[in-house]
Amino acid sequence: MRSRGAVQNAWWILLMIFCLPLCGWCENPKENVNLGEIVVEGGQEKKGSTTKVIVDRSVIDVQGGAEQISPYKAVSTVPGVDIRTLDPFGMNISHRIRGKADRNIGETLEGLPLKSIGPGVGLGTMVDLENVESVSVSKGAIPADSGLGYGSDNGMVDMHMKRPLNQFHATLKQALGEENFSRSFLRLDTGNLGNVARGFVSGSYTDADKWKGEGKSPNGRRNFAFGISGIPGQSVEWEFYGIRNYEKKHSYRGLKYDQVKHLSRYYDYDYNRFLTGVSKNDAYYYDYNRSDFRTYTYFGRIKVPVPFLDQASLTLRPYYLKDEGYSYAGGVSGGSGYVTDWPVDHNCYGGVLEYEQKLKNTQIKAGYWYGEAKPPGPPMTQRRLTITPGTGALVFNSWTKLIRVNDKTHFNSPYVTADATYGPFSVNAGLRYLWWTTPSLTSYKTAGIGNMSASKALDLASDKKYEVDGKTYEVFLPYIGVTYKPAESVILRANYGRNYNTVQYGFGSQLDSLYNKGFTEAQLERLWHDKVRPEESDNFDVGINIALGKFFAETTLFYSLTKYVSGSFYDPGLNETYSQNTGKAFSLGAEILVGYTFLKNLDATLSFMYNNYECTSDYKTATGYVIQAKGHQMPDAPRYTGNLSVNWRIGDLTVSPTARYLGKRYADVENKYSLDDHFLVDIGSSYKIKLFKDVPMILRVSAINLLDKEYVATVSAGNTSVGETAQTYNVGAPRTFFASIQVDF
Repeated sequence: MRSRGAVQNAWWILLMIFCLPLCGWCENPKENVNLGEIVVEGGQEKKGSTTKVIVDRSVIDVQGGAEQISPYKAVSTVPGVDIRTLDPFGMNISHRIRGKADRNIGETLEGLPLKSIGPGVGLGTMVDLENVESVSVSKGAIPADSGLGYGSDNGMVDMHMKRPLNQFHATLKQALGEENFSRSFLRLDTGNLGNVARGFVSGSYTDADKWKGEGKSPNGRRNFAFGISGIPGQSVEWEFYGIRNYEKKHSYRGLKYDQVKHLSRYYDYDYNRFLTGVSKNDAYYYDYNRSDFRTYTYFGRIKVPVPFLDQASLTLRPYYLKDEGYSYAGGVSGGSGYVTDWPVDHNCYGGVLEYEQKLKNTQIKAGYWYGEAKPPGPPMTQRRLTITPGTGALVFNSWTKLIRVNDKTHFNSPYVTADATYGPFSVNAGLRYLWWTTPSLTSYKTAGIGNMSASKALDLASDKKYEVDGKTYEVFLPYIGVTYKPAESVILRANYGRNYNTVQYGFGSQLDSLYNKGFTEAQLERLWHDKVRPEESDNFDVGINIALGKFFAETTLFYSLTKYVSGSFYDPGLNETYSQNTGKAFSLGAEILVGYTFLKNLDATLSFMYNNYECTSDYKTATGYVIQAKGHQMPDAPRYTGNLSVNWRIGDLTVSPTARYLGKRYADVENKYSLDDHFLVDIGSSYKIKLFKDVPMILRVSAINLLDKEYVATVSAGNTSVGETAQTYNVGAPRTFFASIQVDF
């Protein structure tokens, strides 16, 4: 149970003291401050027709909070972006772009797909935000040279590294917060090492209690990073980065619908603090529901001029990622408790090769992305640990899944783009083709295979249950966009493009359940090919940007038509829930962003999105049962979202409150069960002090959910249409205060 009262009151007092200079703001106006420098690309910018927002360092400092862990918190005020926080620190975040769930897919680092499918850390918490210079969010159609990886249908979030500095520099930072939150960060930049190179190294350590229940999240997260690059002006441009992240955390327990109806009573409901000796109860012991992952990634870029060709270059961007660890999840079967141990060992690697050529007013690019990943994503191996009655000790029971991945997932994707400017017109066009080859899967009987590593267990497995063949999917991805600038203050833009999203690999792990129900290998093969394939969407955007003195407005109308929509659906004929790519949907809506500078030191932005995101077909299960989905709003996707952000500077003090609105949502695809709308208020403030000459110190105080609103953040299994009992409802983080001190020298 989270502690309130004296500690929280102390934070309120600290926040009030921190904001005392506000009383004299009108007597000491300072320079104008743009609200976080949110830049919407348009006009003469490259790919100006793309609906793309770039959030720079000043916004990251404010919206990322004093804790500076999650890049998604930093982009939470971008129109059409819906960020849900299950914990105050950003370790458990879900994001949607224009109503489409992320599935942890649409994220890249320097445009590279450093992400595996399935459990693991991912880019959401793998990179310290202090090492991020900017975050870009692309919505709607994605250009042909972007969106690499497992999918971009829900949009793309791309992080850009803070390059090594040209002078020696050190940044030390210490953040503290409620729930015993503590985070220490250090970065050292070497500056120019002669005329050869420059580099940086950084490290951080983060620890915090869960805000409810027992356990920690994060439980001693350790992050190490380095970067090295050439000196600007060299004929060959090059850079290389590495990140190592060690992350452990205990899970939060979700609620059922009956508990949501009495939210105040169950808001702090979580896993058990103590072992009871009753196995079915001990399945929900907090330490039997946790994860532990180690992630390593290395990536770089080298750009060389092409001899004998003017304004031509060749660029290579290689990458490698390894994600390994395990997750524990408790459950009950037959009145007895057990723990599922899911060992994970992902690796992916590849590279992007690009040729660029400038021809008069046209920039041409031809590129090729090649990538490999293993395994494809679903739980290929899992073992069951039984809970001993009386003591609660875990004892190996059996391997519940042993599925061999007979090859790797392969990506081959050539593309070509052209950007041209003709007076007030700019045209961006491109074409990408994707060959996506999935491996065959072989499932084995597990009887007689004891407690050992997953690799050794697979080596011993020989009694085959079934095998399903891999498949090569071909996806055609065109893009075209146009901008027109009739006046200095007006930009008109339009674009069309096709996006894709990952194959619903989760169905691969559910084949075992269907096999146990009596399905033959031939039937499983047919289901594997009929119900699993990449999701595809055709996206159209039309927009206008207007800037008139202190006022600006950006409006976008969007339409998206999606086929092979993924989801998890209940089949009453089998009493099973399984994933498939068989749905159709469309999205029709509008985004509006307006801003106004009231005073030199006071400005505000207001954003709003309307999104009618509906299913256009029913779903048919393997046994012929029809789920009535047609005409219904997609689950957990509100029609209305919005936020208001204010930036107020008084001398060296900046205060930035943000109010967010999330409209009514449905918990199921049949729209029978809904969740009420709600408002949330966050606030961030910073104060800059000079300790010595050229040695600034920055004090920050921030708070999330300032009004302590109790609300449901996300609904898992949201597409499962079986009434109110199947979904899991995850509540959002309560009011939490943070403070940090940063010194740069």
